[in-house]
Amino acid sequence: MLDFLRRLQRLSDIDRCSNSPHINRYPVSAHSFYVALYAMIFVDMENERKSREHSILSYDDSLVIRKALIHDLEESETGDILYPVHNMYKEFKEKLDEVRDLCVKNIIFEELPSMQRAFYIILWRQSKDDSIEGHLVAMMDKFEILMFAVKELSMGNESFRHIYNNAKNILEKECKIQSVLDVLSEIKEMYG
Repeated sequence: MLDFLRRLQRLSDIDRCSNSPHINRYPVSAHSFYVALYAMIFVDMENERKSREHSILSYDDSLVIRKALIHDLEESETGDILYPVHNMYKEFKEKLDEVRDLCVKNIIFEELPSMQRAFYIILWRQSKDDSIEGHLVAMMDKFEILMFAVKELSMGNESFRHIYNNAKNILEKECKIQSVLDVLSEIKEMYG
């Protein structure tokens, strides 16, 4: 168990966006924390909105937060693979996804009891699936990097402009969550 917990601590030493100069540190652990925090906030906003609209479909807040916290645990072994590199070549993406899955299956949770291990592997695999919870986590993954880019841009770090634009474009194209789109509109008014 101690090895598992120490492996998780590595996330605080692995830097995101390592090909772009940052003013602030940007470890994977901070990213995961903010993905979970933003997910919690937007789930509450969306569930309240759905309640007002008398929608029967609502988010499982516990599931969303669990998925958000676990979605990048494989990076304790693989490090952060840059988004453009990850998506540049189909063959590379397929192999990288295979390696990530093997890391999770064979390394990340290996010290945990079998039932807990099986549960976390499934949770990780479904962290950004097609469910409403998975979609929200996938969008928070992009929203969080957008917020970090906003922070860097507000301090004059224009090297994050391409990261800002990429995250904004993905959210505009893929996000189906009204409260996120509302905040995105506010961000675009300020940062283009």
